[in-house]
Amino acid sequence: MSLLKPWTFSPDEPIPQPGQCLPHHSDFELALSIFILVGMVVSYLPQHYRIIHKGTSDGISPWFLLLGCVSASSTFLNIVILQWKVLMCCKVLSLGPCLESTLGIAQLGVQFVMFGLVFVLFLVYFPAYKKVSEELDRTTRSKEWTLSLIIAHVVGGHFFIAVLVTIYLLAFVGGPENAWTSGWASFLGITSVVLATIQYVPQIVRTFKRKSVGALSIPMMLMQTPGAALLTLSLALRPGANWTTWIVYAVTGCLQGTLLVMCIYYHFRATSHGYGDFDTNETEPLLASEDDGVPKNRTRHGAPSSASSVTAS
Repeated sequence: MSLLKPWTFSPDEPIPQPGQCLPHHSDFELALSIFILVGMVVSYLPQHYRIIHKGTSDGISPWFLLLGCVSASSTFLNIVILQWKVLMCCKVLSLGPCLESTLGIAQLGVQFVMFGLVFVLFLVYFPAYKKVSEELDRTTRSKEWTLSLIIAHVVGGHFFIAVLVTIYLLAFVGGPENAWTSGWASFLGITSVVLATIQYVPQIVRTFKRKSVGALSIPMMLMQTPGAALLTLSLALRPGANWTTWIVYAVTGCLQGTLLVMCIYYHFRATSHGYGDFDTNETEPLLASEDDGVPKNRTRHGAPSSASSVTAS
């Protein structure tokens, strides 16, 4: 095995020359990329705040989070590989052009981190009354809580293995011009597309069955749905990126729009009938109390509470 050059990551990759790393500048692309990057962070804050403020993640599907985390991490590693030469050019470019050329990577990295935080909050604020089994002595883990913990381990394991494989290929095999590395990048991209295609299906199904918004944030979706179109355009304009990098956001934007319409409908229906976003048609344990993690406005079987002056029709 050949020794790595001091500054490179791949043993066979020549040191880029200044003439090979011409800075690519576009005022429109730069402004669009920065706007999307900042908007991406801001758009997730309502979801984080809603879970923390309500003290519950009730209504969010763990399968939705699994598919989203794996898809986001795969897309992030995909663009890291495809833009590896762009990253290497940062050794000969000044700070400004370097940061500008890697904004696409930053966007997808932030996307993964912010979505991952939703999963963390989902686990931290998982309803206490749903953590124990109703059928036994209330000390055994419920199936839903057990499933959520298993999914958390799957997400962590996938990311760890995918990062190790990516580092190994870039360090000891070659950059994106190498067949093995390029194949791995394509595999990650296709994986993200497939998972993104079905990512919102579990959440759409769960929301439809509940007939309520739950802990989902409508403001987040109002920002992200049109933002998905801008992100798709921004990534498509990035040097070195191909369709496997941006198509995932085009697909998820359409599916998220469907979920958004459903949530808006259920929210206004609940408001007009006098009950809250956490009222649901799902069967809940009758002995659960507010201390067990049930939101204050929670009622059983989707019926409005007795304190409500309006009866659902």
